[in-house]
Amino acid sequence: MLAIQIQTIALVKKGKKLMKVKVEDIGPIQKRLSVEIPADVVSKEFDSAYDELKRGANIKGFRKGKAPRSVLERHYGPQVKNEILGKLIKQSLPDALKEANVDLVLDPQLDSTSPLKTAEAFSYSAVLDIWPEFEVPKYKGLELEEPLVEVSEEEIQEQLEALRLHFATVENVEEDRPVEKGDLAVIDYAGEIDGEPVDGIAEENYYLEVGAGYFNAVFEEKMLGMTKGSERSIEVSYPEDALNAKVAGHTVRFRVVLKAIKKRISPELNNDFARQIDANIKDVEELRNRMRSQLETDKQEAAESSLRQQFLEQLREQVDFPVPDRLVDAKLTQMVDNVTGHLQERGVDLERAGMSEDRLRVKMREEAVAQVKTEMILDKIAEIENIGVDHEQVSEYAKYAESQSQRLGMDKQQLHNAMVQNVLPKLRAKKTMDFLLEQAVVKPASQEIE
Repeated sequence: MLAIQIQTIALVKKGKKLMKVKVEDIGPIQKRLSVEIPADVVSKEFDSAYDELKRGANIKGFRKGKAPRSVLERHYGPQVKNEILGKLIKQSLPDALKEANVDLVLDPQLDSTSPLKTAEAFSYSAVLDIWPEFEVPKYKGLELEEPLVEVSEEEIQEQLEALRLHFATVENVEEDRPVEKGDLAVIDYAGEIDGEPVDGIAEENYYLEVGAGYFNAVFEEKMLGMTKGSERSIEVSYPEDALNAKVAGHTVRFRVVLKAIKKRISPELNNDFARQIDANIKDVEELRNRMRSQLETDKQEAAESSLRQQFLEQLREQVDFPVPDRLVDAKLTQMVDNVTGHLQERGVDLERAGMSEDRLRVKMREEAVAQVKTEMILDKIAEIENIGVDHEQVSEYAKYAESQSQRLGMDKQQLHNAMVQNVLPKLRAKKTMDFLLEQAVVKPASQEIE
């Protein structure tokens, strides 16, 4: 257990009085900042607030500017307190942080406040997330293995088949035969656990591509052999860490009714099909060449991504340190938002996809921690190597923010702040990564790394 240790007790001048500041360790990367503001400073703020309010307040039964303070307190007391509380914190926090002398990684998070009363001292505390201390890992001369970038005829053929499937038509299977792998089965299904229906685990006229694994591989395997109009009971056991909290750790019994069997009819791979893809393509051979070129581009991008991942993994393996939970939570929110966005593009939400946001965050947490650590390591290296965003890039993005704010009717400063917080750090991280890869020793996949 971490012992709470008072690191700093200080008296900071605030006007003519002294503001008490105390800093205590509450974790390896967290401190609690406690601030006490003298009673006479608090009284002065109350007096000033009510004097200003009195001059402009219109209170029934009193001439403007003549309402006594006791009446103003009855009418505006809570509002005045909130304003004074915010003002006291805003005015005192910078000096308190200066006294604390810590390297913050996030803005302070208000933790607690005392009751705010005139003629009484006011105190508050804030949690400070600080930069973790770690030794920057070796980042020059790391050895990486460059993936092979070769495109085989089999891969080109696979892409052509996928393209044909994309343009396929769907037809009913008229012959009396059972479901086969690759069929589109139209089913009604409903799930139950221990004899009780499971909310949200039921659908009518659901299209399922048998064998594709999009629904559930076990479920799809057990559908094989079903005939049109038949009913079957299928049991599927889900692991404890399944994303759908309703079925996690349970065996679900599905009642399945097969209403129709359909199949995709792919177009023939001929010159007409090639021209259907793009009028500028004259024949199948040219389509193949375009596929080869696209695959080469995709593989080259994948190879570059692999080099980056290899490098970052080697960096992380050399050093371990704690990271602020708030940074991890923010990263998790981004990751969940990405998943939600991809699902929305397909017309479904998390619940319809059988996912729980809480379980998704638990499953993604390890990756979120790794990403936050990576960003911190890259930031330290950027400082050491004096890597920053060029003035021209900053000016370019500033102009872009201004043009977008006008087009979207948004506040220019708000959009500019968002750019500074999100876009510029990414540009700096990219420049840092480019610099690091130039320092790496990249060897072909066929050559063993010693």
